[in-house]
Order: sequence, then C-alpha cells, then structure tokens
Amino acid sequence: MYRWDFDGPARREFATLSPDGQATLTAFMNAAVMVDPIEYQHHSGEPADPPVLLRTLYFGQHHEGLAIFLVYPPDDLVRVVKIQWLGG
Repeated sequence: MYRWDFDGPARREFATLSPDGQATLTAFMNAAVMVDPIEYQHHSGEPADPPVLLRTLYFGQHHEGLAIFLVYPPDDLVRVVKIQWLGG
C-alpha cells in the first residue's frame, strides 16, 4: 500500500485550508493510496501507462478541490505537490 505526504509548498497550502477542506483532502488522499494511485479515478481516455506519474484530480463533494500529486512506485510514495480549494 502506498503512503502519502506533502511537498513543501503543498504543506503550506494545506495549512491554509479550512478544517473541512483539510478533512476532505485527507479522506481523498487516504482513499487514493489504498488502491493504485495511478489507477484511482482513471478515465477511459487517459493513457494506461503514463510516462510521468503525475495525477491531477478533483476532490470534494462538489469537486471544489484540485490535488496534483506525483507517484513514486519504488518507494510506495504519493507526494502532493499542489492543492487548490474553492470551497468555504
């Protein structure tokens, strides 16, 4: 199973989120690492074996958040590099 963490700038972005935004992102990332994060919410038009293991996914009940993360399979690590939140 993968584990996830923040890159420096994303850690600061996470700290500025409301408690609800933080809880929503945490739940989303916990779900993403329980399965293969490259396959999580994979759409049929996306390449099956992307050359760069970078994912940009919406999260939140109304897709009010956007998380960009890199996947490092050798270390079973998912690194959140950017967070955008439009929710309250």
